[in-house]
Amino acid sequence: MVEKLTQRFKEKAEAVSAEVFTASNLDQALDKAIGWLFKEKKIKITADDKLAGMLAARGIEGFSLVFPERPEQFAELQAALVEADFGVAETGTLVHLDATPRDLWRWTLPENCLAFIDRRKIAANMEELLEAFNTYLSSAGAAGGAGSGGGGVGTGGAGGAGRAEGEGRSVNEVKQISFVTGPSRTADIEGQLELGVHGPLRLLIFIYG
Repeated sequence: MVEKLTQRFKEKAEAVSAEVFTASNLDQALDKAIGWLFKEKKIKITADDKLAGMLAARGIEGFSLVFPERPEQFAELQAALVEADFGVAETGTLVHLDATPRDLWRWTLPENCLAFIDRRKIAANMEELLEAFNTYLSSAGAAGGAGSGGGGVGTGGAGGAGRAEGEGRSVNEVKQISFVTGPSRTADIEGQLELGVHGPLRLLIFIYG
């Protein structure tokens, strides 16, 4: 079931111009992302707390890893490394739960978005995603807002939910739910399809697990 959802997610995401890679675990996925950054000479980057910690632990030189406070600062960056909370196989969509405006800016304003997702957090469709949301929010509330919640994870997809220690946000921290399907696409300018006008020019998705 998980393998089928992963393949469907990959096909749908690629159909809307996302670039999809797979890896056996998060460390391997991060290796692939780092290789891409060096190859493309994208060295001015930002990352969410989890991935920033993993980068720091590796002690890799050659990157300028920064943590902006304002949207215009995010827009100047070449890439952002972020982890999605859920995915939707039916549409190739990534879902992230935003606690602050910076969470959203990190996803949408840098030139390239390198997103990571655990394949167990890919739901088949929106109905299954809503079930995962309900489990996530109810379990986060039961945890007393400690901020140690995880996404919906299970061998059957995002609907088989549970909480992993050290992941996620408490129910009180989530201010916005954002959906990302492919890189920014618009035909508002003279009727011509343009990428990267209202969001990242390229979206790279690293599926792991």
